[in-house]
Amino acid sequence: MSERWHPAYRRIVLETGFANARAHFFYPMMEATIAHVLMLERQGIMDRDQAKAVLAACRQVISRGPDTVEYDPRYEDLFFKLEADLAELAGDEAVGNMHMAMSRNDLDTAMYRMVLRGEVLRAAAALATLRGALLDKAAEHVETIMPAHTHNQQAQPTTLGHYLAAVEAELAKDAERLFGMWPRLNRSPLGAAALATTGFPVDRDLVAGLLGFEGLVENSYEAVASADFSAEYAAWAHILLGHVSRFVNDLMFWCTNEVAAVRLPAGFVQISSIMPQKRNPVALEHLRAFATRAMGDAAAVLQQMHNVPFGDINDVNDDLQPILRRLSAALLDILELLAEVVKSLEVDRELLHRRAADGFATVTELADTLAREAGLSFRTAHRIASRVVDELTRTGRGLRALDLALLDACSQEVAGRPSGLSEEQLRKAVDPVHFVAIRSVRGGPAPSEMRRYLETALRRLQDDRKRATELEAGLKQARERLHGVVQQLLEGQDNA
Repeated sequence: MSERWHPAYRRIVLETGFANARAHFFYPMMEATIAHVLMLERQGIMDRDQAKAVLAACRQVISRGPDTVEYDPRYEDLFFKLEADLAELAGDEAVGNMHMAMSRNDLDTAMYRMVLRGEVLRAAAALATLRGALLDKAAEHVETIMPAHTHNQQAQPTTLGHYLAAVEAELAKDAERLFGMWPRLNRSPLGAAALATTGFPVDRDLVAGLLGFEGLVENSYEAVASADFSAEYAAWAHILLGHVSRFVNDLMFWCTNEVAAVRLPAGFVQISSIMPQKRNPVALEHLRAFATRAMGDAAAVLQQMHNVPFGDINDVNDDLQPILRRLSAALLDILELLAEVVKSLEVDRELLHRRAADGFATVTELADTLAREAGLSFRTAHRIASRVVDELTRTGRGLRALDLALLDACSQEVAGRPSGLSEEQLRKAVDPVHFVAIRSVRGGPAPSEMRRYLETALRRLQDDRKRATELEAGLKQARERLHGVVQQLLEGQDNA
């Protein structure tokens, strides 16, 4: 028998596609086939004895596992290879009827959805672990004063806990977006067949329920043409990775010798081959590189959907799947590694406090105090505080060097009167601890408010973990029910 396939096509397309399908779609393919056969038998479309023979063969093939399924050039893909393997066990006639009213079109997109469901739940779990690490670390640092930056310039004092809780809040929105796509992802296309359904009296809802789907992609053309569930996941991943990258960028900056605000333990650093003093935070470098590469895969998914026909086509089906699998695997690695980095962060609290006090980060509170205590308009108070900064900067001093005489002199020049503040009021106005403590507005960095906020954030995280557990349990129950119905039929009972 001569080789049907061109060697290049076989090696580049068919063998690679077979290996990918075997690694990721073997079990979904078998489960979708089982659900379809159960439905065919229930609807009287397939003879019961034939259905039982096919189901028994399916169980035998599943028990062998995907690793036993070898590539055979006689068959163009895993679908036809498994069909041939089942025919050896159940007979050609029974297996020949197995896929009545089913096409590779609706089967493929059903498998893609089934695999992506699992990846969504694993991503949700990994994301929850990272969020938990951030909240735990934030709770440790609700009183760790630090200077915050805007436009890469020192802005105002806050706390490290406030910062870390903000990062977690971004990831919480990512979790919300991830769960938000579930109702659109978890819908069954099966029964659409090639694109126009079938003349057989199939029960699409029965198959959907057996596979844990929560409903149908009702329009049969959309069922086989749509790939937006893949695009939505990729877009979500791109947003998440943007949040990760921004956080990692800050950590890398804080780890520099010149900043030295945080430190990674030895398990996350590497040395130089020539410079003995080097302590390179390479875990962060790898995280940034991994995130960049994964963002490229997420963008590739979206780009691959551009300018292709709206129908069943390989661009957004088979050829898209390896990119999605690579993206999902990278996400899990990134989230796991970053969570461990967060847990292990060593923070120089005294240095951060000193930096917040030595610069001009508290000058906003000086202006606020002038407005609040001295009866000046805020714009006038702002000009006085700005004049103070100019004078101190000109003489190479920081805000802690400010005394009442200089403040009153600046106030006299700007407002035509002394500041009206006492020494005690001035000292409080430039104290970063005071700055943070009085910012107890909801969402602010004051320790009392942060502790309240963290309790709320922790409850939100617990709710998200519960939701993921419930979704996973629903899929597990559907799988158990599917195999239970098979067992009943094989034992001669009515399949319920």
